[in-house]
Amino acid sequence: MQTGKSTVKSIFDGTRIFNIPTYQRAYSWRESNLNDFLTDIINQHTERPYFFGTFLFHNNGQRGEFNLIDIVDGQQRLTTFLLFMRQLIKILNKKNSERISKRTDRIFIKDDDVFKLELSNEDNSFLHNYILSDSEIKKEKVATPSQRLLLEAKSFFEAKLTKLNKELLEKIYVTITEADVLLYVVDEISEATQIFALLNDRGRPLTDLEAIKSFLMYNIGLTSKNPNQLIGKIQENFSKIYRLIEKYDLVEEDILRYHTIAFEHTTKTNSKVYIKNKISTLVNNNEQQKAKEAIMNYCLRLKETFEIYVQILEDIESSQTLANFFMLGKVAPFYPLLINSKKYSSNRFEELIGYLNKFSFRATLIRLRSSGDSYINTCLRNKEDAIEKVKEFTRDNWWNINYRVKESLNYNNYYEWLSKNTVRFILFSYENDLRQKKGYPKLTSKEYFKTTPNGTRFLNIEHITAKKTVGIKFDDDFNENYINNLGNLVIDYIGPNIRKGNKSTDDKLEEYKQAP
Repeated sequence: MQTGKSTVKSIFDGTRIFNIPTYQRAYSWRESNLNDFLTDIINQHTERPYFFGTFLFHNNGQRGEFNLIDIVDGQQRLTTFLLFMRQLIKILNKKNSERISKRTDRIFIKDDDVFKLELSNEDNSFLHNYILSDSEIKKEKVATPSQRLLLEAKSFFEAKLTKLNKELLEKIYVTITEADVLLYVVDEISEATQIFALLNDRGRPLTDLEAIKSFLMYNIGLTSKNPNQLIGKIQENFSKIYRLIEKYDLVEEDILRYHTIAFEHTTKTNSKVYIKNKISTLVNNNEQQKAKEAIMNYCLRLKETFEIYVQILEDIESSQTLANFFMLGKVAPFYPLLINSKKYSSNRFEELIGYLNKFSFRATLIRLRSSGDSYINTCLRNKEDAIEKVKEFTRDNWWNINYRVKESLNYNNYYEWLSKNTVRFILFSYENDLRQKKGYPKLTSKEYFKTTPNGTRFLNIEHITAKKTVGIKFDDDFNENYINNLGNLVIDYIGPNIRKGNKSTDDKLEEYKQAP
């Protein structure tokens, strides 16, 4: 296989295994991408060839009688193509099409025991067993978001192609297998990084994280005489980042921003712009060694930030103070501080969470708009004690917070005045206090956050005396001062609450008395 114009049929000549390396992100195409993919092929005019896209391949040696090809660019599109071909071949077989044979399946999908596509992550066996084969899949077998997307893609193509007649399916087969492609084929990964930096994938646009990875690998190629080992280290760091994103379903753009605020000591919050400017300035000033060190250090710091972020999430189960902070729901503005403190002031982390709980609870009670994050982030940028700044917020009564909280305690209408999450947290905390006193096991943070498949909370805020109680009409005083008062509210599970419905208060109280 050589650089230049080729066809899909020529790529899959039966001698190659295509591998998606660990440093690539997991499968991420959704229905809109799949629909565009299929619509493009169906609507293609037969009188001119279909252009399937640009691919960047790295020749990565031999495996038995097969050549191993790493997909550096175009992995989402090529994976989708094989998912599509698996269903197309199967349906054409059922329709006794002469366009295909057993050899077709061997060329594109599987030759004896060798699959033509493999993933260098935990999705590989899932792809082979349940997507490219017909093993029965149960819901509990789907372990990651990317596995769910692979399964959805398989179902999408199966449903769409089954509706088409044999003539159109054969036209589609010819269109896609004879489609033109533009190939860049390299023998050294350092060559691939330089080409990748100049290419745009025809599928989903690069995320900021992908663009940063590409930029750093490209510039290592410019600043090092022997870049392959360094590129390998960059790939290893980003591989770990992508696995964490996949495992915990992280929002990478948010964590990139948190990282820049927490550790890069810059006023810029756009991570991609910041690191590109920093490295480009060093390269343009011929400070190659400094640029190289900056690239490698940045990769390591970024990987550590993702690891710390995940560690904080995992600590919620073992730390009640941390769980309370997350249940209060005002976490996002403080993530840079949390990450920074976890890394550099781990011995003060519990102390910090204590201060944040005091401040956040008071802030939510008075619906304070400011989180004080601008002050905190300035401290982080200037390498000052940001934990002490949070302590000041409550101790020194910033925003007159203490007086305003005392006023809020007299509200008669907690249900409509405060955010639902604040009310839920108060009732949850009170419930656990009662349970502890009576010797019952406490509710956990998992139960607090648990939702039904349609997103409804398992633990709801409910009125003890219902707003519309059967057979009772309330006067204005009760409606104004009591119906939404905190004393008339309780958290309850969906099922028991539905059962109680709008019964009279006496009837409902009998059921409440049976609960912990």
